[in-house]
Amino acid sequence: MKEFFKYQQEIANLQYTINLLQWELKISAPKDSKENLVELISYHQTKLFELQTSEYYGKLLNFAIASEEFKQLSETEKRYINILKRHYDNYKKIPVEFYSEYAKLKNISNLAWSEAKEKGDYNLFKPYLDKIIKMTIQYYSYLSDKKDNLYDVMLNEYEIGTNSQLIDRLFLELKEGILPLIPKNNDSVKIISYNYTDEELIKCAEFLLNYIGFDLNKGMVGIYPHGYTEKMNCNDIRIAFRRTTDPIDFVTTIIHEGGHGIFEQNIDSKLSKFENTTVSDLYALHESQSRFFENMLGRNKNFWIPIYDKVKELLHLDIEIDEFVKLLNTPQCGVNRIVADELTYCMHIILRYEIEKMIFNEQINISQLPKIWNQKTLEYLNVLVKNDKEGLMQDVHWSEGSFGYFPSYLLGAIYDGILLEIINDELGNIDELLKEGRVKEITKYLIDNIYVNGGAYTSFEIFDKIWGKEITAQPLIKYFNKKHKK
Repeated sequence: MKEFFKYQQEIANLQYTINLLQWELKISAPKDSKENLVELISYHQTKLFELQTSEYYGKLLNFAIASEEFKQLSETEKRYINILKRHYDNYKKIPVEFYSEYAKLKNISNLAWSEAKEKGDYNLFKPYLDKIIKMTIQYYSYLSDKKDNLYDVMLNEYEIGTNSQLIDRLFLELKEGILPLIPKNNDSVKIISYNYTDEELIKCAEFLLNYIGFDLNKGMVGIYPHGYTEKMNCNDIRIAFRRTTDPIDFVTTIIHEGGHGIFEQNIDSKLSKFENTTVSDLYALHESQSRFFENMLGRNKNFWIPIYDKVKELLHLDIEIDEFVKLLNTPQCGVNRIVADELTYCMHIILRYEIEKMIFNEQINISQLPKIWNQKTLEYLNVLVKNDKEGLMQDVHWSEGSFGYFPSYLLGAIYDGILLEIINDELGNIDELLKEGRVKEITKYLIDNIYVNGGAYTSFEIFDKIWGKEITAQPLIKYFNKKHKK
């Protein structure tokens, strides 16, 4: 067991290095250094893969599980070692040479997407997307049994226990429940805009993050074209947001990413030896927490009552709280997922899910993607896509080979509807808690019941324990109806 943990620390150290390099690549590296950084990251990713699939590591895992010391570990530690063993058995099936090429392609493709999006030219990105799709198919073919549906293997990679049959049921339930609520006219929705310096945005970001329970001694913020959270290790969680003149987009992004960060900061310290494996396979659970903070808390007027005067000052707002909250909650159909309100956001994910299924069931080719994307956007959101920059190139995910990830966002929102009911039952009326500035009591409940165990338990095991019913979209539909039907 001692040798196993020593080897595991070597894996963790290398993963930490890769995460730092990727943060540099995205956030602060000079443009001309990026090709060199891609080479360096790809080199380390190959080394990491070799460590995680070596014969020696396989023996260490087997000996550790069979040892007397294993029996003395906590239940969560045992589960983590078994998760590592499952990963080992899976990834051992992938040739190192292929993995190295695929890892490098994803980094190069990400840079190509960034340039193509900036220039609004899909043709610049198209050959990279074509190759990413082909290599992603090959990658998951190594992991699957021939009888498996390949797209189901992808879904299960991001949220263990899921498949397209489950997602189809939940998304159809949600679609039927919320499409009647989607507005057909956007003319009455006001848009506000202010010019901010980076320093002003960072100062407000830090205030909001601290308010909801993110520990800034173990985290920091940076600026990137796409909001995201990067875990370096358990004591170093980085949050990025994009420059914006829209304060609504800004505050929702920060609170969303703060939910990711709080999760990672509050995993039991005993599990730190399993660095960077702590929430593997549970992306929907992770997304549920970020979206719970963003939507169930951050769009509630009561969340803002104790802090609005301070936020108003920090963001130089000239509107009162009721108008601010109205802007947070008024549904507006638009082309952009990341600035979408919580209601129309659901349809952004459903259209991506349906297109991914078509791609991997070989029903479309990449030349047809813009047309199909635009058709579905018009059908579900009643808006015309003007160009590919605001259409299918708006998201980073496909450039990185993250097919099967998008459904995690909406599955997470479905979890949130359930979680809202649970917290109202367990802690009392959530409106009163927020109005009294007691948001950290809600954070503590989430820490104690979800975060502390990291990824030791699947989402289905967690909700079976704290809810005890079948996963359904009905609580989320009920939430939307209560808010939007009138």
